[in-house]
Amino acid sequence: MTMPRYRWVVLFVASCVFYMYFIPKYILCLFFLIIVDYVLALKIDAADRPPRKKLFLVLSIVSNFGLLFYFKYLGFFTEVLNTGLLDFFGKHIKVSNEILPIGLSFHTFQSVSYVVDVYQGKQKPERHLGIYSTYVLFFPQMVAGPIERFSTLGNELKKTVSFSFGFLKKALPLFLIGLFYKAVIADNCGEYVNQTYASLSSQHSLNVLIAVFLFSIQIYSDFFGYSLMAQASAQLFGIRLVDNFAFPFFSRNIIEFWKKWHLSLTGWFRDYVYIPLGGNRGTFLKYVFNILLIFTLSGLWHGAGINFILWGFFHALCYIITLLLMKRLGLRLPAIPGYTGTFTLVAFIFVFFRSGSISESIAIFRQMLHPAAGASFLPVSIVLCINLAVVFLVELFAHKQLNYSTFITKNPRPVNALLFLYLLFAVLVFSGVDNLPFIYFQF
Repeated sequence: MTMPRYRWVVLFVASCVFYMYFIPKYILCLFFLIIVDYVLALKIDAADRPPRKKLFLVLSIVSNFGLLFYFKYLGFFTEVLNTGLLDFFGKHIKVSNEILPIGLSFHTFQSVSYVVDVYQGKQKPERHLGIYSTYVLFFPQMVAGPIERFSTLGNELKKTVSFSFGFLKKALPLFLIGLFYKAVIADNCGEYVNQTYASLSSQHSLNVLIAVFLFSIQIYSDFFGYSLMAQASAQLFGIRLVDNFAFPFFSRNIIEFWKKWHLSLTGWFRDYVYIPLGGNRGTFLKYVFNILLIFTLSGLWHGAGINFILWGFFHALCYIITLLLMKRLGLRLPAIPGYTGTFTLVAFIFVFFRSGSISESIAIFRQMLHPAAGASFLPVSIVLCINLAVVFLVELFAHKQLNYSTFITKNPRPVNALLFLYLLFAVLVFSGVDNLPFIYFQF
């Protein structure tokens, strides 16, 4: 049976309902961006002079990033400005604190990529407003990515496909694996992390160290789990989303890590910022500057705060140092020391990501070095340890295939059956109690 030619209508309506479940009025922001970018992309294509093309491109970028700045960064920059004003004039600026529309950073980058591709001649403008609207609003990846290009998701939406139970066969395993990562691994890690951080000053130093490591596992499992469930949901409609992770903790250094972590975001920065700036061409100093800029912007994309900027900056610093060690000294770590060292380094840098401020980050590091007197040790539950061991063993084999879809396809049926039975059992029995929200919803 062929899916109806107006499949986009169902997906568009479903996406609107899904998004409006949070704060209904915020969908007007997305409608505004959709109309602006749809019209400007057509004008860019029709313009016969480069200055006019550039003008329309600038208008699109200003509209997209202007809206993002208002909701996400205005308060942060106002606070920074107020610090200076208070010091010199004894005055300050007042702004209302707006709730950030979920996934606005993802929408902004996805929309901008489309208009830039049209400007560069890589993409013809989409004349079907319904298809373009569904591309921006597509609900499986709406709130936490992956950040899709129109050349992939847009073309997927325009395909005429025949319904097949094969869609279900491919989708269900991915959804179950993603749900396991989120509900069993991420949420249970989150309970330990939250409990430790809530009473930081009275915690044993070993508890804080464990919480630091568990948060890295939490955020990875949370985001990777969402990405898998997004892929599975899209697969039910015969639509394939790009892979957003490639088992990043199986990386021998920080450079490998960033080739496997949040692939759609790193790809966006590479194509639309890093390469236009010159990439690794030119002097080594310029190359270092480009890396510092990209990672700092990546930190700022994640959150409006100095702690997020530092998170990006320290990743850049480690990236550059690793680059120098590899190029100048030819340093290559064996697998186990490399994996362990990279995971530890990433976990410590993630302290700035998890903390609400620099002072809290410093307090976490201080607590690890100077334990509270008489603090009792809080053990990690046996159940969580067992499930972490299961994830590690599965990923140990799966990472060689780069993604779970290929891994599942190449596994013998008895192996898959055993794996899925355990994952289903774990989801039903060991899911976290608090049902913690997806971390990347806030971005």
